[in-house]
Amino acid sequence: MRVYVAGCVCLSLAACASLPMPFGQEVKPASNVVDASAVTPRDGAGAIVVTRDWQFRDMSCIYDVVLDDNMVAELRAGEQVTVYPDPGKRVLGISIRPKEDDCKAAIAQVPLVVVASATTKVRVRADGYYHLRVEATTF
Repeated sequence: MRVYVAGCVCLSLAACASLPMPFGQEVKPASNVVDASAVTPRDGAGAIVVTRDWQFRDMSCIYDVVLDDNMVAELRAGEQVTVYPDPGKRVLGISIRPKEDDCKAAIAQVPLVVVASATTKVRVRADGYYHLRVEATTF
């Protein structure tokens, strides 16, 4: 009986877990890009790569990617979008837009300093309470 209960607990925790995209694995591009000019590479621009983790719990939710109050793209589980903004201070916003009743709205913003020819990788995911987690690394 204890093994059964322990197995159920482990499965429950695994269903809520967030799985980052494995290194070297090709991710899907954003299925809906709203601002094509924002995702077009340009000389002198920096790059912000936004990747949404795979999560079973919120697979039907849509994550909106907003840069400086301009809607850029919609991300579904396992998708990514690369934005090419001009150098300077920027604010990247991610929001969960409920598509079905099982999603809860949430918003998170992260300030970024975009440097020409540098890449910032941003990983977005929701925790068990639909609080958005946004992790950014620039290299």
